[in-house]
Amino acid sequence: MKLLKLYNWFAGSKSDFIESFRENEKLYMQAKNFWDKLDNLSIIIFLIFIVLGISLAAYYYKPYNDKPGRRYTLGHWAFFLFLTLGVTFALTFGFEYFAVKPTVKGATWLEAKIAICNGLYAVVMYFFTSIVWCNSNLPTNACRIFKK
Repeated sequence: MKLLKLYNWFAGSKSDFIESFRENEKLYMQAKNFWDKLDNLSIIIFLIFIVLGISLAAYYYKPYNDKPGRRYTLGHWAFFLFLTLGVTFALTFGFEYFAVKPTVKGATWLEAKIAICNGLYAVVMYFFTSIVWCNSNLPTNACRIFKK
């Protein structure tokens, strides 16, 4: 599944990436192959932000806040929000780097930009999961900061 289009707003498109290699046929093919391999794995990149965004929010609302002595403040919620961003970035970048080795100039930066986008998407998923959790009857000791 070709999902790298979700990241074009920050990472750029395939043509943006491979255009600089037009003059050298060998590098052009390497860049094209690199993009295609990354695009073929884009479903995993997509699943990383969904799974981590939901999982870390669920962990915050249930196991984390079930422990005694927790202070159920916005600060703890925000900590987990930034944790979601960092973990998603690191896991996405690590997956991309080891699954599709950067072979041309700019490939590592492209992988980093996709990982940054994935982290931001995970933050949005964390936020929406928090809204759903706060407005449902799901059990939690956490402050329901988004309760309507």
